[in-house]
Amino acid sequence: MLTLDTAPATDPVTLAEVKAHIRVDHTDEDAAIADMILAATQRLDGRDGLLGLCLITQRWTLTLDAFASEIAIPLPPCQSIDAISYVDTDGVTRTLDAGAYQAFGLGSADGAKVRPAYGQRWPAIRNQPDAVAITFTAGFGDDPDDVPEPIRTAIKMRVGHLYEHRESVTIGSGFITDTPDGAEDFVRGFRTWTF
Repeated sequence: MLTLDTAPATDPVTLAEVKAHIRVDHTDEDAAIADMILAATQRLDGRDGLLGLCLITQRWTLTLDAFASEIAIPLPPCQSIDAISYVDTDGVTRTLDAGAYQAFGLGSADGAKVRPAYGQRWPAIRNQPDAVAITFTAGFGDDPDDVPEPIRTAIKMRVGHLYEHRESVTIGSGFITDTPDGAEDFVRGFRTWTF
């Protein structure tokens, strides 16, 4: 199970950037545009987003029923493994020393993995659900400019579309069309797949 512990402190695009993109120079609809930025971002970001990535720095906890020889950390790019805790055979929750494990692939779009450090093994745990918890920090960085430009452009395009078309269909002269998903074309290559 994945649980968001600390949400991003900012959006991957700023209100000013989006307003410039959609050519709005007044403040009357700033709150509505901010809501559209949030909706467009949530469509792509985090556990429930289309990309399976974290955009701006955020902290998550992955819970597992047991240790595996190698644990894949979801939601790349993973910046750091902050803590690994487990429930020992006596039912006591303990935190592993950072020297007991190694993280590989930090910062990679392919995702990070955690293994016991050389000469180490995972400790014995109690046989119960969620006996292992891995807290990690993920995202491209703290600043909107850290997020790849195709993703930022896709968010601006989505907001522009939402701003112009406030409904899910467009009704024209004798036709009805669904809103297009052109912004997804920009981010398709960033989608992570887990099998």
